[in-house]
Amino acid sequence: MKKFIKLILFLSVSIVGFGQSFDSFMQNVEQNNPALIALHKWLEAEETKAKTGIYPDNPAISYNYLWGNPVAIGNQQELEVSQSFKLPGYYTSKADVQKLNFRQMQALAEKEKREIMHSARVAWLRLAQLKRQEDLSNSRSKDAEKLVAIMREGFEAGEITKPAFDKAIIYSLGNQTEGQKIRSEIEVQTLYLLQLNGNILLEGLTFDYPSGWEVPALDELLGNLAENSPELLMVQIGAQKAENEVKHQFMSGLPSFEAGYKSETILDQKLQGFHAGISIPLWQNRNNLTHAKLHAEWSKASQLQHESELRVQVSALYHELMSFKTSYEQMKLILGEPGILKNNLELLRTGHITFIEYLLETNLIREAENQFLQTEFAYYELLSKLKTYDQKE
Repeated sequence: MKKFIKLILFLSVSIVGFGQSFDSFMQNVEQNNPALIALHKWLEAEETKAKTGIYPDNPAISYNYLWGNPVAIGNQQELEVSQSFKLPGYYTSKADVQKLNFRQMQALAEKEKREIMHSARVAWLRLAQLKRQEDLSNSRSKDAEKLVAIMREGFEAGEITKPAFDKAIIYSLGNQTEGQKIRSEIEVQTLYLLQLNGNILLEGLTFDYPSGWEVPALDELLGNLAENSPELLMVQIGAQKAENEVKHQFMSGLPSFEAGYKSETILDQKLQGFHAGISIPLWQNRNNLTHAKLHAEWSKASQLQHESELRVQVSALYHELMSFKTSYEQMKLILGEPGILKNNLELLRTGHITFIEYLLETNLIREAENQFLQTEFAYYELLSKLKTYDQKE
């Protein structure tokens, strides 16, 4: 019930409001989207995690009190303070690995953010398409009502047969059904848009395709791909992290040390001194270092592979976009002239064309208009996808 009320309010402010722009909507989604908010919190947690485990272990303090038996030997007290540590390079190398790991998390978060923003753009574009379909459907329904009126006149005058008149009514009902289906899809898509904005109502939404979107030059897009693509950045950082992991594994295989203070009291005599120790990794498995070296080599080769695959993917997306752009512009010029169906209605009323000819031409124009709307949406959807590879999105 709450969702239904929100939907009604959302639709009402969308019609009556102040014409909020597409850019304003995207800014609101960036602030209110639940997935983006959760992503930000996760990134904060990962940043804190990256600062853990890069210091020596805590010092150890032990105290022993031993009762003597027989009493003549006296009681014994022992106090020991010790600190274990590795060579400084161990901690710096581990810190470097964890810093790079966090940078990978940042790149992953950026990739997720761009995908969410792309989904929000596509949701807006889908509503813009549905609104145009609704306008077309309303216009078709009005023309269908006029058609039924013309056919009724002819039927009552004995000029039109009953089957032909029934076909006109069926045609009108088909237009009404199409309009109901479009309005239902608008409601579903509007709820999805509301969800993307964290269920926060936005006033004055006017759904139309965004203006000012330009297709970026392919050479520039590919030239900046290494800097602008979070996916490639993750791979690059992964290669750097693999190299630092080799250094860290090497430092892990070096001896560790322990130093401290120790005192012992017995028979009123007190002994004090220092404690020192070393752990020599004689039996430690050296395969960890070997694995780190092999992983570093694989990461370098994988970086080139990923970059090549992404360049091909972006190039294919760009050429597909340009193909849709050409079709979209050509169809826009052809279908930009209004009044074609109204002229056909007048020709039908005056008897210059038959009912069958009218239906054939109407269906031809209907298919062309539907194809144009699909092409227009596909063009903007591909352009939105291409923006995920552009830092200036």
